[in-house]
Parts: sequence; structure tokens; C-alpha cells
Amino acid sequence: MTEEEWLDGLRHLSHDQILQAHFSLQEQIKKHYKLRAEPKHMKKAIALCEQHIALAPLAIEAMKQNPHMYSNGEFFAPGHHGYRQYAIILRRKKEFDKLNEIEKKKCSEGWAD
Repeated sequence: MTEEEWLDGLRHLSHDQILQAHFSLQEQIKKHYKLRAEPKHMKKAIALCEQHIALAPLAIEAMKQNPHMYSNGEFFAPGHHGYRQYAIILRRKKEFDKLNEIEKKKCSEGWAD
């Protein structure tokens, strides 16, 4: 299944459901990354980061529908934990091409650093 096919299966969800999935993935990444010394947890953290990043376009659109994300009528995007954590992992693995790819995707979606 491609990332776009996976996203198509989630587009019917409400904004609240998308944000719930977004924050759930964030917490799962934190949990598994803390246990990264065990290879199975590092592998799971990477997979969760990839899912979190795949969901990011829907999550930022859902956030734009949330009035709490605005100040004086202007939308302020937060940082994105999946992008941030995956960038750390990719730097340590010296996978700079993949790192550049996700940095461009993050910027194009409008997430803060």
C-alpha cells in the first residue's frame, strides 16, 4: 500500500479523529524511542515516525480548522514530533538524502521547526 492509498483511507475521518490519531502516534513514538536500545523498539519508533509523517498533511489541515491554533486571526503551526524524531534518527544513521527529503516535505506542509 502506498502512502497516498493509506491517506485516502483516512480522509473520511473528522478533524477531531485525525488529530486524535496524530497525538496518539506522537505518544507511541515517544514510548518506543525511549526503549530504542532494544532493536525491536527502534524499528517500531521508525515505523511510527513514518506513519506520523504520512498523516501530517491531514493533521495540519485539521489543525487549521481548530480556532485554538489561531492568534489574532493568524494560524500558527506547531512543530511536528514525528518529523523531528525521524530527523534525529536519520542524522545518526547518516541517511542525509532521506533527511533532506523529509525536511522539504515538512517545510512544504508548513510545520514549525
